[in-house]
Amino acid sequence: MSTYIDADGQEFFSQVASYLKLDVRQPVLDAFDWARQEHGPERRKSGELFFTHPLTVSYYLAEYYADAATLIAALLHDLAEDTSVSVEEIEKRFGREVAQIVDGLTKFDRLTAKAKLGRELSPEEVKNATLHKLFETMTADPRIGIIKIFDRLHNMRTIGAMPPHKQQEKARETLSVYAPLAYRLGMWKVKNELQQISLQILEPERYHALMLLIRADEERQKEAFGEIASQIFHTLVEAQINVAEVVPDTYDVYGLYTEWRENGGDIGRELDGSPHFVVLLKDVLSCYMALGQIHSHWRPIPGHFDDYIAIPRDNLYRSLHTTVLYRGRPIKIRLRTVTMQIESQSGILSQWLDDEGMPLWSSDVSTRVDAMFKTISQNIQTDPTEMSDGVQVVLQDVFSNQIIVYTPKGEMRELPAGATPLDFAYNIHTHLGHSCRGARVGGHEVPLTYQLKEAETVEIMRHGSDPQRSWLDEDLGYLKTGAAKAALRRWFQKLDPTVAIAQGKRLLQDELAMLGLADYSHLLVAGWFGFDNTDALYDNLGRAKILPTAVATKVLTDNWLQATPVRARGQMVASRSGEWFVIHNAGDRVLHLCRNCNPRPGDEVIGFIRSNGHVTVHTVACPRLRSNDLRLGRSLKLRWGEEGEEQSQAVVVRVRVHDRDGLLSEISDLLRDEHINITMLCSRSIQHKATIVMGIEVSSPRQLVRLLHRTQSLVNVIEVSCLNIAENEWQTTTGVRDGFCPFSSLPSLRNGAHIGK
Repeated sequence: MSTYIDADGQEFFSQVASYLKLDVRQPVLDAFDWARQEHGPERRKSGELFFTHPLTVSYYLAEYYADAATLIAALLHDLAEDTSVSVEEIEKRFGREVAQIVDGLTKFDRLTAKAKLGRELSPEEVKNATLHKLFETMTADPRIGIIKIFDRLHNMRTIGAMPPHKQQEKARETLSVYAPLAYRLGMWKVKNELQQISLQILEPERYHALMLLIRADEERQKEAFGEIASQIFHTLVEAQINVAEVVPDTYDVYGLYTEWRENGGDIGRELDGSPHFVVLLKDVLSCYMALGQIHSHWRPIPGHFDDYIAIPRDNLYRSLHTTVLYRGRPIKIRLRTVTMQIESQSGILSQWLDDEGMPLWSSDVSTRVDAMFKTISQNIQTDPTEMSDGVQVVLQDVFSNQIIVYTPKGEMRELPAGATPLDFAYNIHTHLGHSCRGARVGGHEVPLTYQLKEAETVEIMRHGSDPQRSWLDEDLGYLKTGAAKAALRRWFQKLDPTVAIAQGKRLLQDELAMLGLADYSHLLVAGWFGFDNTDALYDNLGRAKILPTAVATKVLTDNWLQATPVRARGQMVASRSGEWFVIHNAGDRVLHLCRNCNPRPGDEVIGFIRSNGHVTVHTVACPRLRSNDLRLGRSLKLRWGEEGEEQSQAVVVRVRVHDRDGLLSEISDLLRDEHINITMLCSRSIQHKATIVMGIEVSSPRQLVRLLHRTQSLVNVIEVSCLNIAENEWQTTTGVRDGFCPFSSLPSLRNGAHIGK
């Protein structure tokens, strides 16, 4: 793609003439003449005629054989903003189709907004409103989004004329909006360039360091690549498989940067020198036949195979991935058809391309794109006062990594990775989300906080019609999608005042009962949140302006400060250089850091109990660790902590449940996830109902509230509550004496009922 097309248009019309018939080209020529005339001698900051910008954007589209309406709209897309020409005039000359595309590309009209809202919009509000308009209109015509992406690409290619702070602003917006949009539309090549230019602006030193590593790695691979590529090609030809070409797989610079950041800066281990190949074949069957042939010649590495042909990625990408050993060296191979190669680079643009008279735009890809636009349409809000929320919902829910899940009838639903059954319910219909009380995935009941996986089938169980306020607490993990959260907030905000107050009062009563503080003063709680009376508190609780978990945390915090801590959460240990670190799970033992492996925070560590009772902290891979000693019970599973962590408090929790397989194990998993120490746990079961009583040590009020609610969300849990007693008093309350649990039905909680520390 060129940076600029000459304003005389010869290069542009040469490309257009290669695929558009003469009668179709004439309106494009008319649009070219009109746009050049209206823009006149106006120049960009880089010095070129401003008209070269819409012309170049149109040329980019012509390279993908875009239709005439798209080319005309691209040529005219700046007229309504930068000249006296109106959208209505464009419609008179070129028809409604072109005018609607141009209107969708035009910035939000701040004057119209001011007339409606009675105030001036800030620059940030105008930007959000413009993005809102773009998302809303492109669901009706995807060409609006495509033109906007190429418009941004040309702006990024010529961004050097802008001041540095403007460059950084545009780069951040590109990374958050336009690169993800290009990714979701499958425009991989454009997406990569947008990210690469943005990275060069925002992180120039790291960008250049990455490019040096990539060039060095490509130079190292050059000789080996030719030899291996030739062998792969001839192996497949001899097997009579229709192979077209074996080409190198290029690096994704921004992807490497992301991995570098996630690995704490160590990008070097990502560039391991393993050759990356793309094998291009004639058809899908040839891809699978080639995979079998390659695996029969070179041993595949287990766990390194993915089939993105059967299950395409969310950006329309299709390919088979495998890694094999070639002379003891791993090589990565991607197998795809020539059509898939074009689609992987062009995405939605391939709808205008064809191969020997056959369209490249497959029905599967079309279905996936339609699903994305449907999701955008459902999520974007139309109320001008909520435009920022609508934009953020699209950025979070649609432009993040996606998974596909299915209804019991086989209907496909697209959700962001990490979405829950509750998100799924809201994605189908708001009322289904409100009434959701349980879910089955693959026929098995799961908690509403379960994170769905690709291709799972989800069934929603309904009861009643009122949603739960605790679903809005992000710490509990009920909801991932902004659309579901917005629908939930709207429901609570529309409650009748009388209903909101009544429900808020009941919420507070239930929350205090869960804490074992049923008699706690409601007026005192109201005062903490700045209210003169309880009704104001109840109303805010009822409308979810204040969450019940926030109230519970505040109440516990007040009591927490009055309690005596049980013990410090971690032990301090000094390094040879004088640094101090915190280690958990070592009890009161004296700690030493191994001088050989020199563990540091972030390393996975294990403790070795020495003969004098002291503990040496090793990395798990330390060569000084002897497996025989570890098998003899002389090891401790340790973890790093942070200096200044709260001291732990003793709490007794009672859980009433309908007895089922695996429930106690799930509760134990929650405790382990929270790094909570269990001092006592016992249970009894009568007629398939069980009561579990456990003594635990928690580090903060928030941690306890989170644990109580996460436990309450498990399948078959009836009630969770704290027993308002000290640990040394609970023997009398529960009948536990000298570590003995008297519950006669102890073993009936089927996967084990007594867990020590």
